[in-house]
Amino acid sequence: MDWQLQPALPSFEKSHAQWDRLNNDRGGHILLDSRFLDCLLRHFGQRDVFLGIREGAPGGMALVWRKSPAVWETFQPSQAPLGLIVTGKGGDTEDAVQSLIQSLPGYALQVSLLHLDPDYQPFSVTNDHGRADRLDYIRTARISLEGTFEEYWRLREGRLRKNNDRLRRRMAEKGLRLEFVIVSEPAEIAEAIREYGRLEAKGWKAQEGTAVAADNVQGRFYRDLLESFCASGEGAVYQLRIDGKVVASDICLFRDDTIILLKTSYDEEWSVYSPAFLLREDVVRHLYAGGVVKRYEFYGPLMDYQLRWTNEVRTLHHLTYYRHSWVRTLKRIVTRFV
Repeated sequence: MDWQLQPALPSFEKSHAQWDRLNNDRGGHILLDSRFLDCLLRHFGQRDVFLGIREGAPGGMALVWRKSPAVWETFQPSQAPLGLIVTGKGGDTEDAVQSLIQSLPGYALQVSLLHLDPDYQPFSVTNDHGRADRLDYIRTARISLEGTFEEYWRLREGRLRKNNDRLRRRMAEKGLRLEFVIVSEPAEIAEAIREYGRLEAKGWKAQEGTAVAADNVQGRFYRDLLESFCASGEGAVYQLRIDGKVVASDICLFRDDTIILLKTSYDEEWSVYSPAFLLREDVVRHLYAGGVVKRYEFYGPLMDYQLRWTNEVRTLHHLTYYRHSWVRTLKRIVTRFV
C-alpha cells in the first residue's frame, strides 16, 4: 500500500487522532504523542517537512524531509529524542518502509529512520540485511525504580552518597535553606522556563549560543510543550532552591510508569554544592515515594556521571533502508575509499 505525502505544517494538526491511534497501538510513548510533534513542527518545522500517511491496516505515519537529492530521513530536530515514525501493530515494518521509499517525491534511493529505541520502536535489522544498514547512534541510561529508595540508595557508590550527605550538612551549618520544588501547574510554567533559561545563560551553552531563554525559539518550545502536558498531568519542572533561589532544574515529561528527563541545568555559581546531584536525589526519592514511576529515562548521550545513578545502559540506533540492494553495495564501496 502506497503512502500519501503532504506538507506537514498545514496538515499535521488534522491528523493528530490518526497519529495517536497508531502510537497507542505500540504503547503510547509520550515522546511520540501528537502534541509533542505538534510543538516540534510549530517551532522547528520547515516547509520541506512532509507528513507521510499509509492508510488501511496496519497503517503508518511519519514526518520526513529530503536531506539531499534522492536521500531522505525522519525529521529530527535536536529536541526530539526518538525517530518520528509510527506503525500499526501486526504489520511488516520493512514492507512499510520500502513502500515509503517508493512513495517519496522524486526517485528516492534511501530513507533513514533516526534515533530508534529498540525497547519501544519495532524496527530492527542486522548488518547482513540486503537492503538496510544499522548504525549505532548513542548509548543512553535508564534508572529502574525497584524495591525501596533506601535499597536503591545503598547500592549507589559510596562517594555519591557521602558527598550528597556532606553537602547537605555543610549548607545546614551555614544556615542555607534547601528546598525541593515541583512546578506542574500550566500557569506557573512560563516562570519556570525563565528560571531554567537563567541557569543555562550562566553556562557553556550560552557561550555556544544553544542556551534556552524565555524569548528564544527553544524557550518558547519548552514553554508550549510543558503547558500542554502539565494540563493533562504529564509534565513537571523540578527545582532545587537555596534560600528561595533556583540553583538546579530538570524539565520532565511522564506517562504511566515512565518519566523522561528532557533538559537539566544548574547554576554554575553554586557548583561547589553539586546542586544537580542533590536535585536528582530529591527527584528519585520523590518518585519512589509516589510508587507509580518504575522507569527514569535519560534519553541523551551517556555521561560518566549518570553511571553513578544506574548501571542500565542500552543503545539507540539509526536504520537506513535502500530502494535497491546495489545502492547499499555502492555506498559501502565509496565509504571504504573516502
